[in-house]
Amino acid sequence: MPDQRTESDVLRDLLDEASAIGQLVKNEEAFHGAYDAYRAGNRQEFRSILERLHLYDRCQLVCQWIGVKECTCLCFELCGPPKPVDHPTDPRQLAEAIVRITADPQATKQLVEAIEKRDRAGFARIVETLKLEGLCHHFCHWVCHIRCQLMCRWLCTPTIEVRPNLVDELQSAGKAMRALLERKNLFDDAVAASNAGDAEKLRSAVEAAGLIQMCRFICFFFCSWRCVLACLRLCRQFPIEPVRDQIKEAAAFAKEIQRLVEKPAEFAKLSAAVGAGDDRTFQSVVVELKLQRFCLQLCHWLCIVRCRRFCRLVCTPIFYHPWFTHVGDFDINGDFAPATGLTNKAHGHGGPAFGFFGCLKLRGLCPKTSPVFAGAPMAYRFLFQQSGAQTPITGGFVCEALVGSRYTLWNGNPFTLQSVRIRGVGVTSPTPPPAGPGVSPPDHYIVPDAQGWVTVDANALDDAFNGWLMGFASWVAVPGSANPAPAGLAAGNPVPVAGQKNGTDVALIYQATRVSTIAAVNGGAAPDYTNQLAKIHINNWGEVMLLDLLQFHSGGGNPCAPLTTDLDIEYTADHELMAAWSVERITAAPIPPAVLPSGTGPRGGAGTDHHNISTWPTCSYAIRLHTVRSLTDGLNDDTDKFIEKTFCIGRRVPK
Repeated sequence: MPDQRTESDVLRDLLDEASAIGQLVKNEEAFHGAYDAYRAGNRQEFRSILERLHLYDRCQLVCQWIGVKECTCLCFELCGPPKPVDHPTDPRQLAEAIVRITADPQATKQLVEAIEKRDRAGFARIVETLKLEGLCHHFCHWVCHIRCQLMCRWLCTPTIEVRPNLVDELQSAGKAMRALLERKNLFDDAVAASNAGDAEKLRSAVEAAGLIQMCRFICFFFCSWRCVLACLRLCRQFPIEPVRDQIKEAAAFAKEIQRLVEKPAEFAKLSAAVGAGDDRTFQSVVVELKLQRFCLQLCHWLCIVRCRRFCRLVCTPIFYHPWFTHVGDFDINGDFAPATGLTNKAHGHGGPAFGFFGCLKLRGLCPKTSPVFAGAPMAYRFLFQQSGAQTPITGGFVCEALVGSRYTLWNGNPFTLQSVRIRGVGVTSPTPPPAGPGVSPPDHYIVPDAQGWVTVDANALDDAFNGWLMGFASWVAVPGSANPAPAGLAAGNPVPVAGQKNGTDVALIYQATRVSTIAAVNGGAAPDYTNQLAKIHINNWGEVMLLDLLQFHSGGGNPCAPLTTDLDIEYTADHELMAAWSVERITAAPIPPAVLPSGTGPRGGAGTDHHNISTWPTCSYAIRLHTVRSLTDGLNDDTDKFIEKTFCIGRRVPK
């Protein structure tokens, strides 16, 4: 992490943590109590001590510092004095061992018990079984720091009601490593990126493996690996002595680093030396500040704090990661059948087994600025793909969508709320809008550029566009016709297979990137973020609806001649995703209900339905053919439609 901004951020993190622990160690009794409460996971006692010292708002800083110190001592206790390593081994060996043990719930439980009970013999047996004797400290630090993260989440997050389960967390971390190991080239890329401290390349490897949601596990694995290697090398010339009273030693170290707070230049040198693996600088500053006794724990603390900052660069903070999440009410990850692109459940509407039509509201999140590159404005776009090239959703492919509200200057008031909408025609509205009458300004319209990009409005409420991001005019991309009946097809006959209309499978791709990288992405470079709905089935064809009465066009009959004895209803209803169809009789006559054709499911039905009407009362009648398709725009489903034929039964003349 060589750039100056990152180094400044790391130094600020170190100073904040050192300051928080410095306030705690001023009261040694409170320090010992907090340390004991951390070890026991006693949230009530931990919080009580920090609140008494007005430190609870810095709970995470205190907890993280104790966690790093605890892991250094615990791993010394379980693995013995660490041995310097001149030639680092392949982290694949450790990753494979982690995958093996976490695949077995019982073995994982035994590992957790060995760590929590500080059971050296039990831990040694596990290490021996995994053939990790030479990597004991690497393995121990990996387990312990995952435990530390869970412990701090428990101690410092009052809204969590159940203590997180370390067995579950380790197994999740193991699944992440297994998935990465299965992609050998990407694992090698991740090793190289980690060794180089290249956050962008490590993030690219994680994204290419489809593991961005498990990024924190992968990043920390490599960070922990590097920290153990680096600190064994950086501190090799200083003798490591056993610690009799670990909490007393931790208090002494906490007091000692207060001197570093007063010497930020030396603090920065030590941190940068750890990041660069600069033995000479690190060792000289340690000697100058007389910190030899604390070398290993100092190094681990510096390195883990650097790790947290590095992994923030690698793994987008989960709350600000740009995502495409829904089509209307339907989650792209869980509500679509991968094989068909149809919905696999209902949300009060729309499923299961529904296709899509009309204006599709595409939902997700894109922050105003990059989660990784501070202050860099962000933009996003959607593309659709049927079988060949990807096409940006812009111009005629856009249907209007409300994406939020923003503050704007209006009639002298700089904080007037204004609706923000995306549409495909015209130009983006000016900011601020021209002065005019009325309490509220006109809506602000954003028009995507020629390649579909929308820059997130810096004046929008909140830190992002979060909700509807785009309206997709699916009928433009996948057109259909309201009247798809083949020419010459008469009611009562099924639609020939060659004349049946079907929908199209489409992929919807989301891309989000810094505004400064749009030109590169247009040229083929990868965007900062992307995800997609691999298959959505779109059908904008209307259903075939044909209805006639045989008596109107045979035997000299016509629609104006009254019927007396026979009624033959000719009907054809056809659609790929027909939900239901039915024939209905409407009349004011007092008459029992008629049994008429109906059906559910794809394609509909066709035929001629005969009725003897000689006993039906003289009156006017209507025959209706109803249809409804299994289609939704994600928010609203297709509605019932009908066509009808009217006839009358005239006065009958006695024979």
